[in-house]
Amino acid sequence: MGATGCGKRHQNATTATQRPFTYSVSALRRIQAIQETHEFYSALSELTPDTDTVFVHDLDLSLSDTGLKTFAKRKAQQVSTHCKNWQGFPETLREDLDDFAAPYGLSSPATDTPEQAARIMSEPNWWTKHFRALQKQKHDAVARCLNLVSKHAHKYTSQFAQTLHEFAEIRAQEFQKKHELINSKGERRSLADIAQHNLTNPTVRNAELMVRIKGFEQVGALYKHTAQFFTLTTPSRFHSTLANGLANPKYDGSTPADGQQWLSDNWKLIRAKLHRKGIRPYGFRVVEPHHDGTPHWHLLLFTAPAHTQRLDQIIRHYMRKEQESGSEQHRVKTELIDPEKGSAVGYIAKYISKNLDGRHIDTDQDGTPGKQAAKRIRAWASTWKIRQFQQIGGPSVSVWRELRRLKPEESAGCALTEAHTAADSGDWAAFVIAMGGIDCPRTNRPLGIHRAYRELIDTRTGEITLDDKAWHGGKKPAPVTGLKVPQGVVITRKEVWTTVPTGSPEMRMDSQNPYA
Repeated sequence: MGATGCGKRHQNATTATQRPFTYSVSALRRIQAIQETHEFYSALSELTPDTDTVFVHDLDLSLSDTGLKTFAKRKAQQVSTHCKNWQGFPETLREDLDDFAAPYGLSSPATDTPEQAARIMSEPNWWTKHFRALQKQKHDAVARCLNLVSKHAHKYTSQFAQTLHEFAEIRAQEFQKKHELINSKGERRSLADIAQHNLTNPTVRNAELMVRIKGFEQVGALYKHTAQFFTLTTPSRFHSTLANGLANPKYDGSTPADGQQWLSDNWKLIRAKLHRKGIRPYGFRVVEPHHDGTPHWHLLLFTAPAHTQRLDQIIRHYMRKEQESGSEQHRVKTELIDPEKGSAVGYIAKYISKNLDGRHIDTDQDGTPGKQAAKRIRAWASTWKIRQFQQIGGPSVSVWRELRRLKPEESAGCALTEAHTAADSGDWAAFVIAMGGIDCPRTNRPLGIHRAYRELIDTRTGEITLDDKAWHGGKKPAPVTGLKVPQGVVITRKEVWTTVPTGSPEMRMDSQNPYA
């Protein structure tokens, strides 16, 4: 049974206050019908309390976002009251906090002390964030169990999750409109404008991914490496719905997150085996959903010609360990890319676009318009917290991005000149070469990310302290401030920008609480 799955296809709701995840088949089907012509919360309001409402413990998943935040505020107040009256050992407090979180499939935050975790869990927005995710995942899991996610109904993700994702995007846009960034000089920047020019914009993200993939193809041509395109799929027990829209009798209630974990676990075994054999593939991985929301992987990998066949054999060995009818033919598909017939970039470009913005794609293989498919896939990835794209091998893209912050004169006369020129001109292949080549270990590369705490100066006393404390009292991770070079450190982030309400007359430096 999946961690957030349904387990059984037909499970009636109970009326107890402390209950597991429950639902009514008839109720969810009724909601689906209502949603075809009405908005999301109107459909959910059709559920009858104590008979067929979707619950996780005492959390009613049919609540509106306002209701969800009210419920979260109540949970935070319960934690706060408990901690004020608490007396005993720290281990006991940690156990109590876990008891508050466990009924919802959560655990207390991983902090240095239980007191820090208690401060976090006393914030309503900590609960709201997790309840929103829980609401999307549970509804999506139920919809998959009821065959409401397929090319014959709603592709890739349920209409529940899609609508909640749209609400989240609207909230983010509203926040961007109402806030801006300000630095110590009083300079201001619009959050909405910044969002249009960074990687949160699917078009910008698409462009960067294509630059890096094209660069790997150029490196492969330089080294005379072979390109292979792999498609990896999960066993049938992860698939809720057959291609004809009927329920899959082998489905065990697993969620998309369970399927992604299965693929990731097998890939770890594959990578370990490849490392032992001295095979170092490089390229990209794309994760996308089947029509019923079950994830599968596309891998574009470059290797030395001598390793091509062995790479394919190792991948097939581990992916087929869970044998079933058809696994030999369908679990792994491999295509050897012939540069004379088509570029490696061409093989993966459509999958990048399909999973981001749908540009240059008229329809997917089932006839869904490209932009509509991309929108639903982004909602699917957000719902299940699935990383859609991952670079395999090669130098750090974080270094590449920090280099692009520098002006040409700031890189002159030091080790990063060549790498900066490549990054500034968008030449990933030249950047790979400047960073020591494709197989260079990270510790031997000429450039690395530099992290450091900034100094805070008390204007009254002149005392200097490190800005290393998080709002809850624990130590926060050191932020990226620049690049490590053989000569020392080159600072790329010279200004500290703080988020403030639009039009705020002064900087607000007193709060680091991400939940405030």
